This record gives sequence, structure tokens and C-alpha cells, in this order.
Amino acid sequence: MRRWVRIILGTATAIVTISTLITLQQWIIVPNMGWRSAYVVMLDGLIDWTVWALLTPLIIWVARRAPMFRKGRPQPAILLHALLGTAATAIWTIPIAYITMLFARFGFDGMQPIPYSSAYLYELQGRSFYYSLFYWLVVGIVTARQLATDAQEAAGEAARLESEALAADLQAARVHYDPRGLAHELREAAALAEADPVRAEEHILETAGELQRSLALTSSLVAQRPVHAVSG
Repeated sequence: MRRWVRIILGTATAIVTISTLITLQQWIIVPNMGWRSAYVVMLDGLIDWTVWALLTPLIIWVARRAPMFRKGRPQPAILLHALLGTAATAIWTIPIAYITMLFARFGFDGMQPIPYSSAYLYELQGRSFYYSLFYWLVVGIVTARQLATDAQEAAGEAARLESEALAADLQAARVHYDPRGLAHELREAAALAEADPVRAEEHILETAGELQRSLALTSSLVAQRPVHAVSG
């Protein structure tokens, strides 16, 4: 609960601060701007950024539910976001155009009364670029986080598979020179020594060759990855 309170208070503070800065900027650009005009600019900024703040969680939710990339590959959702970005721009313009119509009706800042349709088209033309830019900025941030998470998961999975393969290779290498197996081979060679010395010598050489290959394989695997990293 406290987390949401902090988020709401922080968002409200940011909206007021940005709107105030925009108003001060306009006052610097137009030094003879009156208080009533400053009020119009301030109110416009408050409404504008409040709509952004209300729609941003929805954009984040849609971006997570319909990611533009999966495992680094583009998805059809890119077209969906193109449509939603356009729709979001149209939605954002609705309250701003209504306020503009009211300002014009009351003659604020010397404006003449205009119908809502004209106010809407006027605001849509003036704000469509940075409204769309804001939408894609939010979607881009969510997409970047998703790509980073996918990359971390892929790296972890690759490391796990590599460790399992290395452990399996080490186990296979150990089987070849298991002490019990080696003792068995030597006993067979000793039994053949009297009956068939030539065959006994061949058997010993074969066993020595197997042992040498197993030791070479084990040394190579251990050099690639410490044994403790595999067992962990």
C-alpha cells in the first residue's frame, strides 16, 4: 500500500513540476504573457501529463502481454503496437481538445469559439508526433527489459547444458579407468601370462591404451572447466 502511495505522490509531483517548467518556459519566450494565459498553459500541461500518467500503466501491460520480440525474433505484435500507438494518440487528444474548446468559448488568450471537431483536429495535428513518440518510448523500454531478461535466461540455460554435458563426459571418462575395472583387466592379463604370453601382452597394451586415452580425455575436460564448477 505504501508503495502505491509513493508512486502516486511521486507521479503527481512530477506532473506539477513539468507543467510549471513548461509554463515558465512559455513566460520566458513570451515576456508579456498575462496571468490568464499562464493559467491556460499550466492547466493544459496538467491535463496533458495526467492523461499520459493514466495511460502509461496500460501501455506497459499491453507491451508485456504482446511483446514485439521473443528470443530476439520479431513478432506480429509490432503491427498491433503500430495500431495501438495511433489509437493512443487519438485517445490522448480527446480531453485536450475538450479543454481547448472550453478555453476558446470563454475567450481565453484571445481565442475565438470553435466547435469540438475543429479543436480535436487542431490538437491532433499539433500533438500527434510527440504522443506517438511517447507511446513508442514506453513500449521500447519494456521491450528492452524483456530482451535483456531473455538473454540472461538463454545464457543461464546454455551454461546449464554445458555443465551437464561436461559432467557426463567426465563420468564417461571415469568409467574407462575405474579402479575395479582396471584390476579386473590386470587379473585377466595375469591369468593369460602362463597360458598365452603373447595374448597377455596384447591385453596389457590394450588396457594401457584405454587408460591413457581416458586420462587424456579427463585432463582436457578439466582444463576446459574446473571440476568444482561442474559438481556445483
